[in-house]
Amino acid sequence: MGTSTSYGGPGTGLVPSWVDDPVPGAAPAPNVPAAPASPGQPSNPNPAPPANPGVAPPALPTPPRPETRGAGRFGSSQANFSRFAGTGSRSYLEKALSSYVRSGNGGPRRAARRMGASRASGSRLLTVIRNVQQSGAVAALRSLNLESLAGQPAADVFLAMMDFVCPPGGSLDEAIAREAMADAICDLSEEGLGNFDTLTPEQLNEFFLDFIARSIEGRVINDIGARGITLPADARAAENVASQLHDFVSGTTKGELLDQLDGLTSLNDSRVSALVNDIYEAAFELVAVASEAAE
Repeated sequence: MGTSTSYGGPGTGLVPSWVDDPVPGAAPAPNVPAAPASPGQPSNPNPAPPANPGVAPPALPTPPRPETRGAGRFGSSQANFSRFAGTGSRSYLEKALSSYVRSGNGGPRRAARRMGASRASGSRLLTVIRNVQQSGAVAALRSLNLESLAGQPAADVFLAMMDFVCPPGGSLDEAIAREAMADAICDLSEEGLGNFDTLTPEQLNEFFLDFIARSIEGRVINDIGARGITLPADARAAENVASQLHDFVSGTTKGELLDQLDGLTSLNDSRVSALVNDIYEAAFELVAVASEAAE
């Protein structure tokens, strides 16, 4: 499928963890009564010097702003992604992605587990695709109360499914899933594949895998591409960054994962969900392996 317009990221932005933290202060001193002064001793043996009128007290130094770039588990990935964004060099992108999967997330399995909302949305989407392949487009749409859309353009039908596949919510994970679905629909529209009823099983499977790739891109963008890195000021250069990321993730995953969808029509809902988990884990492994092979 084609590449849609450059990824703008979900509406929920990332805010450094230190922004809303309360300023740590000293604990209040216990209320201990002062000891009485000895006879003949002044009550305050160390009186404060008199204030010098007209002289302002020295200003306290401003605490240093916490450093957010190059720190934490994604520090290496952020540094290399920033170099990639500045130079356009694919080798830096590969280093960023390899580090992101292996050290930043702790491996493909943990990376897949972080795709919570996307995995749930992927399960719902793949269930619809299975139903289409089992019972036909009309019956599958009827189960969603969308039978009136039978015979309509495929992109319009998937857009009407948006709230079912990716329920709206305020979390970052949910925003990533909805953005991935919207981008996959744009790719489908650009292909001009016709009506929903006429999509082949292969085309439906490819749409699903495009959603998988797009959601991984969204996770990467928000983990390492939107946290304290230097992005190109030129819009065309920024679009090239998003395009190269999409080409790499999509190119290393979609063709390799198609075989995992063989026998989809024989799976029940529980097995469909398990398959989506497996596909996300395999996708992150493919991204890491391809990145390391290119280094």
